[in-house]
Amino acid sequence: MIAGARSVLLILPFAFMLFAPGDSLCQIKKRSQNQVFYTGAGYKFVLFTDGTASDAYPFFDFSSQAFVKELDAFFGVVLSETVALEFSPSYMFSNDYGGDESEQGGFNFESNGTNRYYVPTATSLYCLPVNLRAKYFPFGKDYGSAFNLFYIGGGAGPIYISEEMEQRVYKDDSRLDYLYSTENSNNFWTMNFEAIAGIATVSKFGIGFEAGYRFIPLSSVKGEKPLVTSLAGNFNNLNFALNIIYKF
Repeated sequence: MIAGARSVLLILPFAFMLFAPGDSLCQIKKRSQNQVFYTGAGYKFVLFTDGTASDAYPFFDFSSQAFVKELDAFFGVVLSETVALEFSPSYMFSNDYGGDESEQGGFNFESNGTNRYYVPTATSLYCLPVNLRAKYFPFGKDYGSAFNLFYIGGGAGPIYISEEMEQRVYKDDSRLDYLYSTENSNNFWTMNFEAIAGIATVSKFGIGFEAGYRFIPLSSVKGEKPLVTSLAGNFNNLNFALNIIYKF
């Protein structure tokens, strides 16, 4: 009997040690399941808030059906029920310049003390933002809420901007004295910053809606060339996105 009791006493510590790590491993596994990865793509409508930029590249011009578009891709990880980090490159572009086709809009530009009127005949604008974003889900732990996947957040990163124009140059805006034709381009990197808010409809595969405001300063190239990127104070814009999302 004494020997049996001693055997039980020897086994008990090992049994306790065996069950304790098992509990810990279960907790770690549960935490790892919260780190959900997702990817997707979106289509954005873009509204420049600077007057010069929006006149040249309108949100939507019914006369020419010109508007600024943006194609967005993203890859992210949900670190917990309330926080996600995301990598998001995108492509913003327009090949149309605002104004009636029969009386194409133009602008004045002064260089070396001489003012001339420039009328674009062919344009190309594209921007390549490459952002890191953080999202916060304020109702992420309220699984029964319709706003469970509502989020707010922000992002920042470099952006490459390219603008090219073929232009007719006149002495003034009367367009009576044609002088010559010219081509001009701006190609440069700057920074952009964004604030976002949105909601996703399903947790595995589905769609999402997002609204954002992006800050794009143009001070580094202001006044250099007869282009909108030189004339506009900034390329800040409101954007509205429809996203397709897949979580895995």
